Amino acid sequence: MSLFDADDVAPPEDCSRCGRAVAKTSLFCPACGQSMVNPLPPPPEPEPEPDEPEDASEPSTEEEPVPEDDTPDTLSRATQWIKRTLGGSVEVPRVEDAPTESEEAEDPLVREKPPTYPERLQQSSRARARFVLTDPTGRSYTLGEMPGGIGSGDEAPEGNQLHWIHLSADDGSVDAVHLRFGVDDGVLWVEDANSVFGTIVTEPGRSPLQCVPYERYFIVRGTELRLGSVSLTLG
Repeated sequence: MSLFDADDVAPPEDCSRCGRAVAKTSLFCPACGQSMVNPLPPPPEPEPEPDEPEDASEPSTEEEPVPEDDTPDTLSRATQWIKRTLGGSVEVPRVEDAPTESEEAEDPLVREKPPTYPERLQQSSRARARFVLTDPTGRSYTLGEMPGGIGSGDEAPEGNQLHWIHLSADDGSVDAVHLRFGVDDGVLWVEDANSVFGTIVTEPGRSPLQCVPYERYFIVRGTELRLGSVSLTLG
């Protein structure tokens, strides 16, 4: 018998694991490594699932068409979706329309807009715009928003249009119209009316200043005004 006799060649066997044809002389499957000497039993075939009846009703996965709504707001759409999901009735909160300008004007509870910062600052300055001049004897003179003057005359040349303060000196150093004053943005200013003996302003911590006639000087509280020989302190 020849070494290559075809009758003595054994046919290959199928691998019990992967089903590949393996030569008889091979000890392992070259594809999956399964032992061909002690092969494992083939895995059981899955049992066929029973056929479902054709008339069985399958749940429909199609979504129901959403009815168009005249109110395209998000709350209405969300409420309709909850209704379809829960299958119940959900009360939709009513959204009231914003009041018009005419309704706001008629509402007695509507307040006016708060003042801006410059307006509040101006109102605050006006509320504090009260100054007091005190002489060495303790007599005081209150100054307000109305401009005025100080002098030895009985009244101002302009009459009642000015706040007049009568001030006299024994040596006659206070003129009939010696000084004029006023308030601007909550600050007091003084102006010498071209008096003979002049006006001297001495602010706290500063040197005395001789006022130039008809020139305004803004002064702070604690300033000393000297009209001739009479001194007044601003408080």
